[in-house]
Amino acid sequence: MQRTFIFLAYFFICVNCFSQQYPFVHYTPKDGLVNSRVKKAYQDSKGRMYFLTYGGLSVYDGARFRNYTQQNGLAMDIINDILEIGNDSILIATNTNKLNLLVNGKIETFKIVNGAAPLVNQFYRHDDGRIYLSSDFGLYILENNKIHELNTSGILRSNGQPNLGKIAGIGNYLVISTNDMILNRGIYLYDIENNRICDSLISIIVYMMDKVGKNKIWVSTDRKLLIVDSVALRKGKLLLHPPGNGFQQAENYLAINKAFGKTFVWYIYGNKEFRNSELRRIDEEGNILSINLSGQMTVSYILNIFIDRENNIWLSNEGEGVFKIVRSPLQVIDKPLGLSDEGQPASAYYKDGTTWYSTVSKKLFRQSATGMKSFSFNLASSPVIFYSDVNKILGNDHQSIYEAYPDDRSAVINFKKIITLNDSDQFGRRLLVDPNGVIITSQVKGLAAWLNDKLIFFKPIDAWSEYIEELFIDKNNHLWMIKRDRGIEVFNIQTSNYSNYLQPLFKFTADQMPGSIRSCIMDKQGLIWMGTRNNGLAGYRLKENKLEKLFHFHTANGLSDNFITSLSCDSSNNIIAGTQTGVDRILYRSNNTYQIENLSKNSNLFSYILRTWADTMHAYAMTNSGVLYQIASANAEISTQSPSLLLEEIKVNAKTIGQITTIFSYKENNISFYVAAPSYIDEKQISYTYLLEGSGNSRWSDTTPVNSIVNLTNLSPGKYILKVKAFFPSHSYTSAELIYPFTVTPPWWQTWWFRSLLGLLIIALLITGFRFYYRRKLEKQMAVLEKKQAIEKERTRIATDMHDDLGAGLSRIKFLSETIGIKKQLQQPVDEEISSIRNYSHEMIDKMGEIVWALNEKNDTLSDLLSYTRSYAVEYLSQHGIQCTVDAPEQMHTGFVSGEFRRNIYLTIKEALHNIVKHSQASAVTIRIRITNHLYVEIQDNGIGFDKKDIRQFSNGLSNMQSRINEIKGEFKVENGEGTLVKINVPLFV
Repeated sequence: MQRTFIFLAYFFICVNCFSQQYPFVHYTPKDGLVNSRVKKAYQDSKGRMYFLTYGGLSVYDGARFRNYTQQNGLAMDIINDILEIGNDSILIATNTNKLNLLVNGKIETFKIVNGAAPLVNQFYRHDDGRIYLSSDFGLYILENNKIHELNTSGILRSNGQPNLGKIAGIGNYLVISTNDMILNRGIYLYDIENNRICDSLISIIVYMMDKVGKNKIWVSTDRKLLIVDSVALRKGKLLLHPPGNGFQQAENYLAINKAFGKTFVWYIYGNKEFRNSELRRIDEEGNILSINLSGQMTVSYILNIFIDRENNIWLSNEGEGVFKIVRSPLQVIDKPLGLSDEGQPASAYYKDGTTWYSTVSKKLFRQSATGMKSFSFNLASSPVIFYSDVNKILGNDHQSIYEAYPDDRSAVINFKKIITLNDSDQFGRRLLVDPNGVIITSQVKGLAAWLNDKLIFFKPIDAWSEYIEELFIDKNNHLWMIKRDRGIEVFNIQTSNYSNYLQPLFKFTADQMPGSIRSCIMDKQGLIWMGTRNNGLAGYRLKENKLEKLFHFHTANGLSDNFITSLSCDSSNNIIAGTQTGVDRILYRSNNTYQIENLSKNSNLFSYILRTWADTMHAYAMTNSGVLYQIASANAEISTQSPSLLLEEIKVNAKTIGQITTIFSYKENNISFYVAAPSYIDEKQISYTYLLEGSGNSRWSDTTPVNSIVNLTNLSPGKYILKVKAFFPSHSYTSAELIYPFTVTPPWWQTWWFRSLLGLLIIALLITGFRFYYRRKLEKQMAVLEKKQAIEKERTRIATDMHDDLGAGLSRIKFLSETIGIKKQLQQPVDEEISSIRNYSHEMIDKMGEIVWALNEKNDTLSDLLSYTRSYAVEYLSQHGIQCTVDAPEQMHTGFVSGEFRRNIYLTIKEALHNIVKHSQASAVTIRIRITNHLYVEIQDNGIGFDKKDIRQFSNGLSNMQSRINEIKGEFKVENGEGTLVKINVPLFV
């Protein structure tokens, strides 16, 4: 398990120096941990913490615990080790001969191609990327889902098994220890290239072993803390030597559990029962930091120490869960005055690497590069130091200013009173000395300047309404006087004319201020920062004697409190803001922006801050009860990589989906996104906000920790982009952002292809409808036209028939009548002509009847046609002495037939009967009629038949009959056999 993290400068203290207090956080099954017996901790590349317990695996991302047991697919609940082998892929060794894989939050079985896995005690990834496994049964290598046993024949096997434990390696060699099954006895060197044990130290007992960096392997034995000799190791020799330097101080400590770094070691220190135990840190310089562990942690055994990449300390406990020691830039100095018990500091003054502390007792303390030194003095109470140089210090009480020249050879400082106010006046909060040695004092009655212990300038003020809160001299040698409720006055310091020492330059009225001012400074960029009583902190730029507000921080945008009691600027241009509840740091970024870091919230240290100041390394804050805080430099903080914002889980309709997807159906429109930003400095303070593009809402949600779960309900089909941001108010991290596009697909009837098909169908239906409409309209027009044509045709036919039949008859009658007239003049007989006229008249009457019958609509049925035709046939044939037999259905068809159909059928039959009478010499005729969807008519005579060759050249009878039947889509045949057979076949419904 890698612990190659370097603790930041704020952990640095001198040998045997004071200890610092750290906030503890305790995680148990009540908080979501799967089991309280925790073996060790692990952190993956994305920052998630993994806790290996006797009851399963817990994954903690800072927002929630996700737990895995046998019910989730683990081979066993006891977890021996885990190793990250890919993106969101964790290899898990349980206390059995099966391996599991945690992939994207789902437990799978890791399939070994060439058989079963051994019971794995530890995974180790070597520098070349290969994964080695230590087991009770030997040493193995995992490659391409295959496990191969390596040669460990040189390892002592007191119980028949090597019982291997820890593994670490450099180059071509692995250093292997044993586990508690054989009392951790022995350490061995394995040659990778030659697959053999090449060296060993059998008698040594090794509890811990870990590799730090590329060439350092720590070995913790029952007696000493040792380092593997890397030079000898590369030659195949296993040598251990003491680390040297300050680490030798831990040589005789009873310390089983350790965490190693490049320049430090963390370990649990205590007696054999581990009562009143401590967590200690020692670096290579010998500096020791001690942290007293809580009683709950000392009652049971701590199994593992883990340092995460944010330098938080995780203590895995046997039965009590996990304890986290939060690393924070803000630490309490328990004994700020060193080993002295003279009390807490009452005031502090810093200049050029030297800090003077005044106490409530008769002691002054000076902290400098040479250390801490205490002084007694000749005054009744401790003065407040407000100036120091190489030789001289100045201090004051309410009405007097004192001067002294400390001597390191003496432990006593003799102060001399140089300035005294009358009883009606008192010194205010701020006194300072200008570059020329002029003492500038804020007083109840006004602003004063003193030179050579004499008053050289005085500006009176209204004591009740113009109370002076702050004085400072800027880089242009201008004096700023900040009044509580009456604004700011800026003066030019006149060094040539002390009688006119302060010349007014410009002033800013109260309505230009952010509120009632309590503190004010100018930073290294020339910005003016004003802390108010109830409106937070504002930053201004001085431009053409006017103040332009650039920044305003308050509780609504992250500041811990709106009452700013003290301000200072550290060496990195960060603003240290003391408030009535604690300390905030306003971090300066390279792009001239600022970010709030809530130091007190981060460390759970809250106090009223009286004073803040900064040296080249740290910043400091002093509380009203004399507690001193040290604030580590923020340079390392700024370069720290911000945690990534992770999408940990998606629930659709309240059910977790197995694999993260970007496509959801229209039924999956209630979606919950679980996000997390793995940071453990103060994870409860991480807040989230989200925006769903595509929903019609363009506003971000409120910034709150609750928004780590984004619940989206009743989403309409469409494309969306979920944007989530995480903010770290307790730390200097920049905000993290997650962008997740996804689509809710519409139902099939709302898809583009269905709508396209529906549109095409509608268009086709419209086209079909229009075509049908216009076709029907055209058909109607055609029908009307055809009817007109039929009428015209019928008129023509009638006219033709009347002309041909009636006209011809009338012409004969006319000719016969004229013939009779001529014969009467010649007195010749006319009987023959009269008989002919009578016959022609009968024929004309018959033809007229036929014409009228054809025109009558009442006869437009098949039944009328056949009845009329049968009547004519029987009568016509009987007149010529021919017997006629008609074979027809008893029930005649009553369907409609056209006039053309009736006429053509009737005339064809009439023509056939006429030919029989005229040419066949028949004595009998049989007419057979059949009706289906066709009309079948057969006319059979018993005459002499005919020969088509004997038909006269200009005869039209047969051709006329053929033509009439063709006009009505029928068939006409004449067969010659025993008589003549005429066949007519005509469809009835065309």
